[in-house]
Amino acid sequence: MSAWASRCGRLYRRLARTFPHEYRMICGDGLERLGEDVAPRVWRDQGLVGVMWLFADLALHLPLEYLSISIRPLKELTMTGDPFEGTWKARNDKSQWDPAYTPEQACLRFEATDTGYLLVAYGIKDGQAVAERPTPILPDGRRRPVVDLNGRPIPGVPPGAVAFGSRPDPWTIEAGAEVDGKELGRGTYRVSDDGTTLTVTTEGMGLKGPFKTVAVFERVVPDPYVPQT
Repeated sequence: MSAWASRCGRLYRRLARTFPHEYRMICGDGLERLGEDVAPRVWRDQGLVGVMWLFADLALHLPLEYLSISIRPLKELTMTGDPFEGTWKARNDKSQWDPAYTPEQACLRFEATDTGYLLVAYGIKDGQAVAERPTPILPDGRRRPVVDLNGRPIPGVPPGAVAFGSRPDPWTIEAGAEVDGKELGRGTYRVSDDGTTLTVTTEGMGLKGPFKTVAVFERVVPDPYVPQT
């Protein structure tokens, strides 16, 4: 092994140590050992051009890794792996609630499942904490009987009622229920392009009569239901 190739290996190792701590925690000391092991072989097989490419690749990835580390917190604050999954809090000042169903506070939580989502709605109405029954949303275009999570009929739901759902695009979900061809209710859930706002348009028949609302929700960050590390 030439002395020049050995010096290249040691230089590669020193440069590898300048990578972000987070990156080195994942890769261990493998990147540092790579220089000492590979540089002599590259020099032997490809000469000066090969060594130049070896260091050029390292020089390219070094700023990219620092950039990735610096923008990671922003990504964690603004997006999740799924555009719907997470907790959303209503902005009453931006919403158009039906007067008979206006809450003091309202929240939605979407939990991703293997087949769709589980939607949980809760909040404060007339000074009392309220929560709706968890509702599965399966946006696959099929119709299924309206039952609870244990497969049992839900009190107050007409016999023969079926639920339906679809996903026209990755940022929109449509869901509802009908019986004998007559809609009981329908909702459209649309996430903004930046993933921070959810607009929910719902209409149907409630305990106080027909209703129609357009509610605007903002993503809650950090999500109170996700353990923080």
